[in-house]
Amino acid sequence: MRVITFTLNTTPKRDIITDTMEKFIALFDLHYGYENRGGHKVSLHDPKALSVATQFMKDFRPDHVILGGDMLDCGAVSHHNKGKSGQVEGLRLFADAKELREVLLNPIEGLKTKSLTYHIGNHEDWLNQLTDETPGLKGIVEAENLLALDKWKVIPQGEHSKLGKLVFVHGDQVKGGEHVAKAATVNWEANIRFGHHHTFQLYTKTSPKDANGHTGMSVPCLCRKGPSYGKGAPNRWMQGFLWGYVNGPEGLFNDYATIIVNGKAIINGKTYKG
Repeated sequence: MRVITFTLNTTPKRDIITDTMEKFIALFDLHYGYENRGGHKVSLHDPKALSVATQFMKDFRPDHVILGGDMLDCGAVSHHNKGKSGQVEGLRLFADAKELREVLLNPIEGLKTKSLTYHIGNHEDWLNQLTDETPGLKGIVEAENLLALDKWKVIPQGEHSKLGKLVFVHGDQVKGGEHVAKAATVNWEANIRFGHHHTFQLYTKTSPKDANGHTGMSVPCLCRKGPSYGKGAPNRWMQGFLWGYVNGPEGLFNDYATIIVNGKAIINGKTYKG
């Protein structure tokens, strides 16, 4: 009888996609700052929602971080509050910027990521409008200087950034009423991710010229869902953030919108509480 012997190779096969996989997280519309409500200073950002996002970020250890705009509310210098001293009483732009750096920007920079991207939203653009009115403030109050964004790639308002086959914009350029995800997908003809609308929507489109199709997503916000200017009216606002994976050479991606409810979110079987 002939005996055949063999050796089992237990070394795992290297996977090209796995070896080049990179992780990212994208946060939109924190609106860090405060408003006057009934004579009290109340935060516009939601500390619990922000805590959920930062806790997950520490576990996830992303290679890329995208802050998608309106991270700083800038209500103290808003043109909407011009001439309304009661609305801005006690609000301090520099104090808000310092807090945002301490609670979010410093921790992110400590993660040793490959890239950091900061989009200028329409709220941060109020700082540019302020320097237009008062040129003596140039070089001081722009978001790049106010938040010390030396380590970040700053995307001007209205422009976009890319990560693999994903395109990121703040979202104030996206018009579409109740159907913003559809409008973004159809008009941009790209896999577009955006904020500004403070809601969660997803739309897909496949055409004969591009059988792979495109997806558009409106990413939820990290601010409170009932600011005083809403006057208690119902809205479509939801809290959450975006995270996922991108394959470097091909730009393939898989991303997930995590919804935060009452300061809690479940991700990969783990509950995060703010």
